Amino acid sequence: MKFEYYLEKQVQLAPDKILHHFRYYDYYELTGIYYKFQKMIRFFLTAFCILNSFEPTNSAFIPLTKKFLDKLKNETLYNKFATPTQYDDVPTNVTLSMFIEGMSSFSAQTMDYHLDVYFQEEWYDHRLAHNNTAPILVRDLEVFKMMWHPDVYFANARSAAFQDITDDNFLVWVYPNGRVWYDARISIVSSCNMDLWKYPLDSQECALRILSYAYPMTVLRLLWSEKEDVPAIDRNPDITMPDMSLKHIRTGYCNGTYATGEWSCMTAIFYVEREMMHHVMQTYVPTALIVVISWFNFWLEIDSAPARVSLSITTLLTISTQANAVKLALPEVSYMKAIDVWMGSCMAFVFGVMIEFTICHYAKTLEKEKDRQAREAELRGGPPLVVDTLSTLFGAVHDIDDLNEDEELRGDGEQHIALNMLNPEEPRLRSLHPTTNDITTNGTRYFMGAERLKRKRSKTSITRLRQQVASMRHATADVSRRAFKWTRAVRKLHGHRVATKIDERCRIVFPMVFILFNIAYWSFYLVFN
Repeated sequence: MKFEYYLEKQVQLAPDKILHHFRYYDYYELTGIYYKFQKMIRFFLTAFCILNSFEPTNSAFIPLTKKFLDKLKNETLYNKFATPTQYDDVPTNVTLSMFIEGMSSFSAQTMDYHLDVYFQEEWYDHRLAHNNTAPILVRDLEVFKMMWHPDVYFANARSAAFQDITDDNFLVWVYPNGRVWYDARISIVSSCNMDLWKYPLDSQECALRILSYAYPMTVLRLLWSEKEDVPAIDRNPDITMPDMSLKHIRTGYCNGTYATGEWSCMTAIFYVEREMMHHVMQTYVPTALIVVISWFNFWLEIDSAPARVSLSITTLLTISTQANAVKLALPEVSYMKAIDVWMGSCMAFVFGVMIEFTICHYAKTLEKEKDRQAREAELRGGPPLVVDTLSTLFGAVHDIDDLNEDEELRGDGEQHIALNMLNPEEPRLRSLHPTTNDITTNGTRYFMGAERLKRKRSKTSITRLRQQVASMRHATADVSRRAFKWTRAVRKLHGHRVATKIDERCRIVFPMVFILFNIAYWSFYLVFN
């Protein structure tokens, strides 16, 4: 405005005066505008700070106030035995979430595992609403007991305890709108019914069941958290276990109907897989090497009986010790486990080596026994069959001579003949005594024809008998020589040679069967299952 005025009057005033008046009036006008703008900025900043102070944040809280405690103690205003929705005829929803801080000790012997968790519960209790600008922090356990809270418990937990080092590890936040947030650190030993038929190549599913103890589903309902910023179950990524690896965790519900009604139930299922490397290095590889060592028997000489027996027994006892050590770490179950199949098969392979040695040794021993008999026969002048036959025949002839001498002394010309130890299968002897049936059980027949020959008293019969005995002696010796040669050839074929052939074949058969067993074993337990 001032500037336009002086523009209109610029003809009447000098130029230097026009500039002086313009600077004077413009300075005061700009100063007023600046102060007005500064007041406006202060107003907006103050309003922003005030509005921001009313917004509750998780990082800001206020300590427990006397007004809040008085409300809890006033039974007319607050009843800790009644649920927040007790008189609204609707169930109280309790949202749960967990953070797995640690997991360990999956024991197959005791069928349990250990958990270290941060357990969170969230519910709304409008009776606890307050006018503060931030949530109230409750750290006193006695004050928390004055508030209503869910009676949640772990159904399949064998033991559970709150952490209290260095102080009780729990907190409660009560927000102005009545929202209650509970957080506590709990150590849990939970049972897990493991199926060990694939042990130690198994994977397990261990469920943690969470229920309300006193309130049915019509009064209290448990829910897993569905918030994006608060996952139902989260875990520490650094969790490691010596014998197991945690694959993933799944949440679910296990609501059940009982005589008292329907009860809300939730499950947290942990999928774990057993680490095989420890068992491979401590069990599978040593036992497989023991089986391979037992095959050294096939390359030892058959005559090395002490070495082969010692090696077989040592390997068998070693596998038995390994099997007993494995059983000590496992419960007694009614079904066969994968480790039992492996140990039993390895023991069967080692036992098969002992059986193979027994067969070879028996064949070799049988050959030695026949060689011993052959040597004795050679020392006595002929094959065993020849010696036995000749002794039998000579005994019969001597008996005839003795009978003749007895008859001459008695003055009786008749002869008494007793035929002893003659082979009854000889046709010529049977022709002499066709009616004789007095036979012994050991193959030696005694022909008691003395009375018959006594009645005949014929020297012709005695002479004929001697001739037949002499001819039988030559025939029997010839047959015995042929039989001796045949048995000696068979003995050489089925003795040491047979045992050697068995060893040579077992050097190939046993490794091949063991390789096929390994292919079937690992394919069945790792691929097909």
